[in-house]
Amino acid sequence: MVMLLLVVVQFALYFHLRAVAHTAARHGLDNVRVLDGSTEAGVAATNDFLDQSGTSLERRDVQATRTATLSSVQVSGTVVSVIPGLRLPVQVTVDAPTERVTP
Repeated sequence: MVMLLLVVVQFALYFHLRAVAHTAARHGLDNVRVLDGSTEAGVAATNDFLDQSGTSLERRDVQATRTATLSSVQVSGTVVSVIPGLRLPVQVTVDAPTERVTP
């Protein structure tokens, strides 16, 4: 019975942290894709969001890319373990068109 409760809590944490990672990536993407944006600003904004909301995301890694047409932010890590030995990975990637001036 206790093990079943731990499994439910573990998967609830997984789905919650996946949503937090997705929101953090969207927040960072807003800083990458704007006209004068940069990948450094996007990574910093994503990490700031995760520092406030996603402290249960262990071994996190944030990466951002920006090309002339497409920007993306990727957040990955593992969910804090409630069940010993169980490591659930989270990987979220969001992308959007890069803002640009066209004549």
